[in-house]
Amino acid sequence: MDLKHLEYFNTVAQMGSINRAAQALFISQPHLGKIIRDLEQSAGVPLFTRSNHGVTLTPDGLEFQRRAQRVLTEMAGMFNRPEASVLQDVSLSVSMTKYSHIMESFIQTVLQHKDLPAYAHRLQEGDPIDVMEDVYNHRADVGVLHFAQSQRANIMSLFHQHQLEYHSLARMTPHILISQQHPLLQAGAPVTLEALSGYGFVRYEGQFEDFTYELFSQGAHFNLSTNSKMVYIVTRASLLHLLSKTDFYSIGIRDFTMQQSSYQVLSIPIEDCKGMLEFGYVLPIGIRLNQITREFLDDLKQRLSLKE
Repeated sequence: MDLKHLEYFNTVAQMGSINRAAQALFISQPHLGKIIRDLEQSAGVPLFTRSNHGVTLTPDGLEFQRRAQRVLTEMAGMFNRPEASVLQDVSLSVSMTKYSHIMESFIQTVLQHKDLPAYAHRLQEGDPIDVMEDVYNHRADVGVLHFAQSQRANIMSLFHQHQLEYHSLARMTPHILISQQHPLLQAGAPVTLEALSGYGFVRYEGQFEDFTYELFSQGAHFNLSTNSKMVYIVTRASLLHLLSKTDFYSIGIRDFTMQQSSYQVLSIPIEDCKGMLEFGYVLPIGIRLNQITREFLDDLKQRLSLKE
């Protein structure tokens, strides 16, 4: 059970409508409805009574809300403990979408400052909406995310609604991710989206990820979200381990530093690909970044800007 889902539950309870709550949370109604159903399944009881006029809490839902609020209050206290402000200038707090390149910059920056007498570094992962909310709600000082260029106007609107300042870092061409032992490579055959159409596709869930997997290559349109063989995962490690042990494939960007040596997974450019992925960071409007956060962003920009 995700703590963020408890916040979503509270918003639905307060507004009495999944539709209105989805609009307030900047997520789709089907996605929020699934989260609520998953919570009810985990709780083992109905939490809401549905009607044409909206939703109301059941008796079990009222008890669940009371306990959820207690958990959220405790978590808020953890992020606002007195010592946190003391360590603010020497700590790195990042929320990121699921790319190992970002994680490598985080590790590099932390290691550069490992001899400080005290610090409280934090790295969180999620989808673009999670990253925005982490920064908006001060769970992270800076958020690093990616999105398809076709969705730039929509996501800029979300930044504005969340009162976030956005800075672009790099634009990257999508790559195919496959094992070094993939049958196409072993046979010396070209690795193209068309050639991979019969293999399993590994992907993250999320409304913004759907656009990442809609690509144009060699004059053809490929909507990989409609692949008949699909594997959904939630973590970077799961994706890379799965690719390394199977003939499945996924979509990402060029290799990160340890990709081939640690996972035996290759990044192969997509021939004549028309789409681009943009990477950037968000922070609250007018905030002053500390030195360690600026070093992290400088390292990441350099890492992403290397020639492919």
